[in-house]
Amino acid sequence: MPPAPMTATPVVFTIVSSHLFASAAFQGNNPPCPIYDSTIHLENSMRIDVQTHHVPQAYVEALAARSDFPRYERAEDFWWAWASPSQKLPMRLPALDIDIKLAEMDEQEIDIALISINIPGPDLAKNPQDADELARIGNDGLAEAAARHPGRFRGVASLGFGDMDATCRELERCVNELDFVGLQVFAYIGGERYIDDAANEPLWGLLAERGVPLVLHPGPSPSGPHYEDHWLGPMIGFMFDECLAALRLILGGVLERHPDLKVLLPHGGASLPLFIGRVDNLSSRYREDQDLITRDPSEYFARFHTDTVVHSQTALEFSLREMGASRMMFASDAPWVPVKRHAEMMDALDISAEDAERIWSGTAKEFFEL
Repeated sequence: MPPAPMTATPVVFTIVSSHLFASAAFQGNNPPCPIYDSTIHLENSMRIDVQTHHVPQAYVEALAARSDFPRYERAEDFWWAWASPSQKLPMRLPALDIDIKLAEMDEQEIDIALISINIPGPDLAKNPQDADELARIGNDGLAEAAARHPGRFRGVASLGFGDMDATCRELERCVNELDFVGLQVFAYIGGERYIDDAANEPLWGLLAERGVPLVLHPGPSPSGPHYEDHWLGPMIGFMFDECLAALRLILGGVLERHPDLKVLLPHGGASLPLFIGRVDNLSSRYREDQDLITRDPSEYFARFHTDTVVHSQTALEFSLREMGASRMMFASDAPWVPVKRHAEMMDALDISAEDAERIWSGTAKEFFEL
């Protein structure tokens, strides 16, 4: 069992909870999930959260000192995190104070959390040196947070993509010196570059060689201006950006060229579990670049893993049915969603004790080599 909840450090501005994402229920013509007569909560089993975000103070300060994007702008009792002229997110204390995160973990009996920075990423800086330096600052901040609470946090790196040699060196530093376990990459690098761009090949090769998982994450995209109204980006646009990035890894031949590359496509696989059959069908008929892959797209998709951040019980059950417990890991996406919400959705699943253990920790231990 984890230690007793810690008291969060005193804070100077009001915590205002924000629930940014809307529910989305996937439906299909597949047979219903198998039903088992067993409880999901296993005594003495470990709980690992593979997607949760923390913004280190040094990263906040570095972005607050900038006049260009990405930048932080102080509001009355929080920060606006500006990724682009059309995208900003409110960063409140739960995103900034690691002790608040730890207390929430303790309340939900989460033993280990994999922490990453959130939007905006360092790759958005137009100056290559600035991008690489922001990545270093963010990664060092995550490492410092993890060092304050040994055994409770592991870092997931972010990179600047300013200079590819420097980018690969920073990944090596994060793995070798900071003991990080994964790399978070946004769906569009720098908010505009495709993930299967040939310039990224050295990085994918390094990840595959080192066995370090690639964690896809939505972020600014060319569609950003269309997402301005009604919070459409976080609600649904992000999921399609994630899906397109995953398809580029498949159809662009990245997974063909790097068969050992491990990929986490979060949020229940975004929309791809629902549409992968359509992709197979149309790919075999109409795609011109058939020489980049040698199998059906669904065979590459079978190598993807996912997490439980789907916002509805129906979507969670669908994703689990399509991808299986051996490819699914618990995650909260905190602070955007309370950890309790996704823990309760896990508890509501009617699955075997063995599958519950896989989702809570077993799959993550194997995938991230924890």
